[in-house]
Amino acid sequence: MRELRPLTPDRVGDLVGSCAPCTFWQTVPRNGHSDPSEPLVLLAEWVESVTADWGPPGRIAYVDGQPAGHVVVAPARHVARLAAFPTSPSDPSTLMLVTAVTTPEYAGRGLRKALVQSAAKDALRHRVRSLEAVAARPLAVSRHACVLDVGFLEKVGFRVERDHPAYPRLRIDLRTVVTLRDEAAAAIARALDRVPGVRPVPESHPSGSSHAHVSDRD
Repeated sequence: MRELRPLTPDRVGDLVGSCAPCTFWQTVPRNGHSDPSEPLVLLAEWVESVTADWGPPGRIAYVDGQPAGHVVVAPARHVARLAAFPTSPSDPSTLMLVTAVTTPEYAGRGLRKALVQSAAKDALRHRVRSLEAVAARPLAVSRHACVLDVGFLEKVGFRVERDHPAYPRLRIDLRTVVTLRDEAAAAIARALDRVPGVRPVPESHPSGSSHAHVSDRD
């Protein structure tokens, strides 16, 4: 069985990655030290806060009950780490793609791209006109694994909105990508169909630091 479920406080333990849960984007170091809170506790509180203000901040993909990947999105006002980047948006309501990651066995199967498409579909439900992301170029020094790579974002339709030699901000205009409304669920299905033994089930509808490894593959 496969399905997409909203990211909720009780599901933060299902976020994937070599060092998940990731709280990189949700926190800013204090005097060189990370927030002392337990990552799961801090992330659950963050998810609850974003949900109350905007809605579930992402989706988790499951295959036979096991997490296979996730995507996280949130308005810029909830993404504290943006303040550390020179290309952070000036509008706190800007919807940001925070991360998109899959487990190693799904790398290269198109699931990460499909998760980004599902985030765009959710954004359209909120009548959001665009989705943005601060990403890293290959020249970025000491690039954190949670910062998406420019190459991946450009492959899925993002374009540079504000350039920078290391950390540009990219944007996708959702008004020009109307096919996302119909294709996101199908893309997830196609990606998971490539896994032997996986049977399709309907996509679930949404109700209503530690580090994470991010593969550079689609």
